Amino acid sequence: MKVAHVTVSYQEGLGYEENRLPFFQAQMGAGVSIITSPLPMPLWNGLEGAQTGIMPGVYEDRGVRVRRLKARFRFRRGTQFLLEGLRSALAETGPDILHVHSPIGALTVQALSAAKGLGLPAVVDCHLWRFLTNPRLPLRWAYYQMFRRLLLPRYGSVVKGYIPLGPEPEEVLRDLFGIPPSRMAHSTLGADTRFFRYDESARLATRRSLGIPGDAKVILFVGRIDPGKEVETLVEAWNSLAGEGGPYLLLVGPAAPGIAARLTEAARSNAKGRLILTGFVPNAELPNYMSASDIAVWPGNPGITMVEAMACHNVLVHSDEAAGRHLTLYGNGASFERGSAGSLAGTLDSLLADPSRLADMRLRSRRLAEEVFDWKVVAARTLGIYNDALNGDALNGATAAGKIW
Repeated sequence: MKVAHVTVSYQEGLGYEENRLPFFQAQMGAGVSIITSPLPMPLWNGLEGAQTGIMPGVYEDRGVRVRRLKARFRFRRGTQFLLEGLRSALAETGPDILHVHSPIGALTVQALSAAKGLGLPAVVDCHLWRFLTNPRLPLRWAYYQMFRRLLLPRYGSVVKGYIPLGPEPEEVLRDLFGIPPSRMAHSTLGADTRFFRYDESARLATRRSLGIPGDAKVILFVGRIDPGKEVETLVEAWNSLAGEGGPYLLLVGPAAPGIAARLTEAARSNAKGRLILTGFVPNAELPNYMSASDIAVWPGNPGITMVEAMACHNVLVHSDEAAGRHLTLYGNGASFERGSAGSLAGTLDSLLADPSRLADMRLRSRRLAEEVFDWKVVAARTLGIYNDALNGDALNGATAAGKIW
């Protein structure tokens, strides 16, 4: 099978879907191409670690052809644009199926329009969490209605199915865009469990380099530190646990301007030595920090690093919203009331107070990562979805791989 992925941006070295899924599909024998822009990922604009200096052209990366086309007619701070020559690039690539990585946006319309003109079947995935949508804003509501009532129906004959990457994206597809369950198939984001795995020697070495005792408990957050991640709630919750002998708090990732200083100032004076901010860490080094930790917390918006931390034996703690529900299916985590530092502190305290339970939950995290979220499993699942879509089978929330949540 030949697959073409069309995505707004592709930044080497990150763990997002467009950085991993195509390569694991190629390993399974599919002929895979990525058609994208030379622009940095919008969420990384202005942050340490954002790609720079990439030129349009054709590149080869681990058996996948990456074609970067010039971005034209940029608007919305450069996050919306069209790709010059997209239809010609798709015609030249000649895929059996097109995978579009968003149900909305200028590039989605362009890709589906090209697919319709070429008679090319497509699937559209969705990782729009509710924090990325706000239909109460009049202009935003009108934008979504344009896709729901005009654009997505216009390309209904081209789109063979939709792939929500979690329970909340499924709700967004259903409630915001009117997509029925019969046109959806579950899949997920993933992690390379061969790379993201617990390493005892890395745990000890990383702790030594950070000044963390070998027997201390470590709470981790990893990802972009911006207002939507609500890391201040985590610091406030940790403050109540961070007395003498209490856990360390390890914050790994680039911080938006001013946030790092506020987080440091928020730490209690007798606990400041237990709060560690690393700044940007390359994806290749993340397993070391995840191995050094015991509990990984996402107090606000979710991130792909949740799955990677799970693969490194971290217990997951996330808010009580739908976005994280499928990440703790094996009893490998706990939730708290979003925005409540008291609720988060209580959840963390109960985990830290029961070492045997914590150890068991850490093993459960690894098993869930291997059995459901490994990129090999995700790649096989999506290839199955493509086959079902091409054969005209009703998806009804699942392929032969079954429902996930």
